Amino acid sequence: MLDGDLSRRLIEAASRRVSDHQDELSRLDSVAGDGDHGVNMATALAEATKRIKGLDDPTPAEVFRATGRAFHDSVGGAAGALFGSFFGAIGGQLNRSGNPAAPLDLVAGMEKGLARVMRVGRAEPGQKTMVDALSPAVSEARTAAGAGASLARVLGAAARSARQGAASTASMEPRAGRARYAAEQSIGTEDPGACTVALIFESWVETAE
Repeated sequence: MLDGDLSRRLIEAASRRVSDHQDELSRLDSVAGDGDHGVNMATALAEATKRIKGLDDPTPAEVFRATGRAFHDSVGGAAGALFGSFFGAIGGQLNRSGNPAAPLDLVAGMEKGLARVMRVGRAEPGQKTMVDALSPAVSEARTAAGAGASLARVLGAAARSARQGAASTASMEPRAGRARYAAEQSIGTEDPGACTVALIFESWVETAE
């Protein structure tokens, strides 16, 4: 089950993991972008962690909504809007759930987050974006949750699929986002947004276990 304390620890774990890999993420971004993706993601998650610490006994919904706002407020460009939309959608869904929330509630929020990311980013699977990690992660999480798996197992399924999805972007030609303007240079390199998704889910499963 997902309560406010575990939700807080999930965001803190994601912040640490992304911070540890921010140079790698920025290097991937530099191939066809501004080279600041890792710094931006680390900054947003650090801001989210700071805001969450200021909440008094928060619900899961409050934690994820605060995280979404931190991305929107502290990171400009598409990445801030997309990741902010993902976390915000989870928070919105959890606001209609109990406290603590069941794994199925979190997965429902992830599904809404994926839909919002695809709508805001105008992206589909196969276009070399964060959707290529997020879509399979959400699908496998739904399957696991539907089978009655624990939260840790649900997140484990999501993490494995997200990492596989991120790896698959290396061979893709970008057809959405800024990378499409430097398509040839980006072939052979994983999408930084997809890698960020994988890192977040990997940190979550370790925390939930």
